[in-house]
Amino acid sequence: MAILDKIFDCPAGRFSGCSDEKAIYVKGIRYATAERFGRPLPYKYPKDVVQKCDTPSPFGVQLQPQIETYLFGVEYDKLPQVEDPLYMSLTLPPDAGQGDPLPVMVWIHGGAYKNGGCDAPYYDTSLLSSEGDVIVVGINYRLSIFGFVKDRDGEPANNGLYDVIEGLKWVRENISAFGGDPDNVTIFGQSAGADIVRCIMLSRDTETLYRRAIIQSDPFGSTIGRERMEGEILDRLNKVALDASTEEYRHCLADICANVTEKNNAKYMIFAPHYGLAPMVPPEEYPRRLGEIAFTHELLIGSAAREVSVYVARNKIVRRLYALRLTRPLIERILLSKSSELFGEPTVQFAREYAECGGKAYHYNFVWGENHSFLTACHTLEFLPLFGGKCVEGRESAMGLTADEIEQKGAPLRKIWTDFARSGEIETTGIEGMITVSEL
Repeated sequence: MAILDKIFDCPAGRFSGCSDEKAIYVKGIRYATAERFGRPLPYKYPKDVVQKCDTPSPFGVQLQPQIETYLFGVEYDKLPQVEDPLYMSLTLPPDAGQGDPLPVMVWIHGGAYKNGGCDAPYYDTSLLSSEGDVIVVGINYRLSIFGFVKDRDGEPANNGLYDVIEGLKWVRENISAFGGDPDNVTIFGQSAGADIVRCIMLSRDTETLYRRAIIQSDPFGSTIGRERMEGEILDRLNKVALDASTEEYRHCLADICANVTEKNNAKYMIFAPHYGLAPMVPPEEYPRRLGEIAFTHELLIGSAAREVSVYVARNKIVRRLYALRLTRPLIERILLSKSSELFGEPTVQFAREYAECGGKAYHYNFVWGENHSFLTACHTLEFLPLFGGKCVEGRESAMGLTADEIEQKGAPLRKIWTDFARSGEIETTGIEGMITVSEL
């Protein structure tokens, strides 16, 4: 990685970055600050100092995840973590700023609202940026108890959602200095990140912050029936003093994750925005809000056919039954049914509602798998074609493919995403063996 001589001068400050043969990187820009459990406030650097931004954005406070470790080998407990990870990282094509303003894709990471970060090792945004000639911006936000439980008065609050919105405001005000088009911004996210995209669409006064939206595997089925569980989490968190140490709060987070009980589908995602609470409109106003934005904001939305297979992939009994010829069809039916319940059916319903409001809506079904893998079309598997497979080579999630093979196979899918970000149009009806796309 080479140090970049160029300086990007914008209202938020003056920044330098680094580069390689694929892209330019400006990493770890603070876009806002926040008190513990407080609303984010925009941040600007002193104009007389050039900020050297070649270090990944710090991650939010989190526990070591199981799924991400299994799939990608990531160890978040060994990465820098802070309570207010209000930072972003930019990836630019090598010639950004030398021609017409470029489309901007703002990536909102997933992780069940309790894990992840925009600079996770398995997000190689240079592929989208260089191949699609777009600028990719990753936004970090406060996680779990710090972002999606309460405010400083102990009342329910959506501070993590406000974080992302503040990040989008930063993009609108500053991205032109990096060669981006502030009027052509696509927000895209997966899992919890996809849910944040939907929440932004349903929030007040956000319509000028983005032009298009891509929603990947939004766990709709886990976002309803949350009232009792959220009340229990709030009660547990309010027992910790406001000025307690970060480690005390980390222990509280571990206690909540281990002991909060829930029987319905909300148990699969114990942290999430409080739906209908500011900045979102009340649930009864969702149809009106969609009608307000549908005509001017194109949507690409979809899910994977076997989302939940990753959650039982390490279960020895399930894997044993799946390996048997007589019981494999039963396990497969269960996987497909639960995936449809939590992800597939509500995703199609939302896409249809959006189209009925007059919006252009594309729906996709992700079916990719190789070598008869148990992880075929599982949750998060689209990361491989979107971001490459350098972190998964040799792991089960690679399905026997090399990193080069994954990158090559993913190129057509990356083109679908970046074409949509550029124009709101998708010409292809899909990629054989990987994805089908249809306009509703």
